[in-house]
Amino acid sequence: MPTDRKQAIVGELPDGTKNIFAMQSGEYSLIKNEVLREAAELYLPGHTIDASFTPQGEFSINLILPDEVNIASASANTKVVDRLYKSMIINNSYSGKTPFSLQGTALKEHIETGTTSKMRVSYYRQVCTNGLMGWADDYMSFDQYLAWLLNGKPKKFKDALKIKDAELVVLTGRQVQREQEVLVDKKFHHKGLNIEVFKKQLASIFTTFQNQTNSLTPTIGVYKELAKRPTPENLATVIAESGLPKMLARNAMDRLAEEMRMLETPANLWLAYNAVNHALFNSRSSLSISDRFRLDEAAFHQLATLALT
Repeated sequence: MPTDRKQAIVGELPDGTKNIFAMQSGEYSLIKNEVLREAAELYLPGHTIDASFTPQGEFSINLILPDEVNIASASANTKVVDRLYKSMIINNSYSGKTPFSLQGTALKEHIETGTTSKMRVSYYRQVCTNGLMGWADDYMSFDQYLAWLLNGKPKKFKDALKIKDAELVVLTGRQVQREQEVLVDKKFHHKGLNIEVFKKQLASIFTTFQNQTNSLTPTIGVYKELAKRPTPENLATVIAESGLPKMLARNAMDRLAEEMRMLETPANLWLAYNAVNHALFNSRSSLSISDRFRLDEAAFHQLATLALT
């Protein structure tokens, strides 16, 4: 072993066997999941936890709050209401290969009368028991998101919205300044992390999230549009084009058929997106947690393009 790797990160798996997730240097700071549980108990009253993990020591943790949003899938004969719950998705890694990340974008609006804070909110769907990672909230408005889709999802357009910390931007024609505090993820790298300082930051983030009544508007608007649109005949091709591996794409189609039977409703793009989400987070695969999130959001944009354009 390298001389600077003297700290073993050992975990016990569900079957009782122990596994060395990584050998780290003395500068490595392990963020234990119990730190998250303790903070959630203090600052997120009424929450529940749903977590998944890989044998490599990667964790995807949903902190689910009671706040509820309904998405209705309607057809000629049926109307199915899906209940979604406000959630924060946290990635953690005992191997140290990926940084600890909170899936949320915090935005501040500076208005003449004061300052308001908003956080990007994910949603937990009970039917597929996963947090939905598809978001349109980076685009500030539904029209901006639609314009991005119509222009072929150009990378530079999205990058232009990523404002540096504490940088103020005056929006033309409006008496509002926006300050984007955090970008797509709030990341904490394990090397040299002061756990006590980290706990204080976590308390602040959880408190802001608790006070956020709902997500910024574009995402929920897209969810509702997806629920109105039937799936195309070439849906399997569309899902594959979003980048999903072949096996997971097949699993998504199987899951869609299962949800149609369970909910007794025809297929629509909302159910198709959730089928992709279910396949990504419930199928055996060598994909990392981060890769699964990336593919989930890619599929969301792909299906939103069908629904909105």
